[in-house]
Amino acid sequence: MRKSLFTLLTVSALLASSVASAFDPDTPVGDSEPAFPITLGSDEDTTIDLAFRAAFGLARDAEVEAVREIDGRSYHFRPATIHLLPNNVGVLLSLGGFDEAGHGDGGINAIHYLQAGPTGWTLKGEWLKLGSVGTVGNAATAWGFSDALGKNPYLVTSGGGVWQGCAIGFATVTELTPDGPVDRGSFTDGMSSGAGLGQSEQDYEGRIVAAVPDKSFTVAYTGTRSFKQQYVLKDGKYALIGKDQVPGC
Repeated sequence: MRKSLFTLLTVSALLASSVASAFDPDTPVGDSEPAFPITLGSDEDTTIDLAFRAAFGLARDAEVEAVREIDGRSYHFRPATIHLLPNNVGVLLSLGGFDEAGHGDGGINAIHYLQAGPTGWTLKGEWLKLGSVGTVGNAATAWGFSDALGKNPYLVTSGGGVWQGCAIGFATVTELTPDGPVDRGSFTDGMSSGAGLGQSEQDYEGRIVAAVPDKSFTVAYTGTRSFKQQYVLKDGKYALIGKDQVPGC
């Protein structure tokens, strides 16, 4: 699994992002990458402050942070990444966390659709509580986009936590439909044990390595053992075929 997974999942507080530089909606976002395997990253984009301000209704010179009261808690959001759809709509992922969180308290992912135009970004829609999140008030700890899973692009987010020396992470595949994002299912994308009393040392990392668009995808695991698992789309959700071979915590 990613060597940084255990460290990422044990972080107890969100890091504040630096003030980003201006983003030009007409500039391509991101570099071209191979379709498979779908690789997630955790580097927060520092060039998308204008999109973030438009998404959260902030002044153009405001700090790159937004605070939202949700379910009685104050979540602090910061921009993570953006992806351009073919119709020049930007899909912005922002990470919302809160202080004084318990171990089992997750953060919130925010997804905004923004229309690019001559005067900048215009908000088209906002969706909260989608994708995978971490523990201790953290939102997603890794993310990536893919055009290989279906006719619409997908956002893949990862999050998880550590329980008595055992770390486990889950990835969620979110379809970016024209009408808004929809979670289509999740899978275990990382597991590491051995730090707790009496635990055996095991280590697994899973990545999507193949897909039949809008029908199925395959996750390949490396580590203690190597194997593959297939997920098939049924009734709008991807479900595992057979028994999960990844140990739990």
